[in-house]
Amino acid sequence: MKLTAEMKEALRIGSKSDVYVYLTTCSLSGKCNTVIQTFTDVYKDEYIFLPDQFAQKTKINLNENRVAVVTVAHPSEGRMWAFRGSCNIIQWGHPPNYSFQGVKAGEALEGWGEWTAREPFETIDPDLRAPAAGQRGVIVLKVEEIYSTKPEEAGQKAG
Repeated sequence: MKLTAEMKEALRIGSKSDVYVYLTTCSLSGKCNTVIQTFTDVYKDEYIFLPDQFAQKTKINLNENRVAVVTVAHPSEGRMWAFRGSCNIIQWGHPPNYSFQGVKAGEALEGWGEWTAREPFETIDPDLRAPAAGQRGVIVLKVEEIYSTKPEEAGQKAG
């Protein structure tokens, strides 16, 4: 499912943005975990990338259930989206040709495996910042459904 230009712009956030992005995963038993994300990006118009930093409950949930939701709230623009799809973590140590939903580990880690080199850790609001930077990989969500505050975007599913 392709993301619109407006969605991609909202998802390409850094630490100085007024956009709020949350990743929600769920275990097979229904135990949800939601974490705020300070950095996100878009890859090939249909994938959302997030850094894997201190995502222990996320990892546990994704080991049981590879479906997740990335929720975006853009208060100043009055826009909200939820992107649902297959999700996994590409970690350092995966072979470069390892692939998840068409995303190769080597390419993902080369471009996004050191997020703090692109967005310095110190620029994150201290209230949102973890005690230390420690990226272990890249969380990849392949967008399969989009829910939106715009009726024409709501409920889209990949065909």
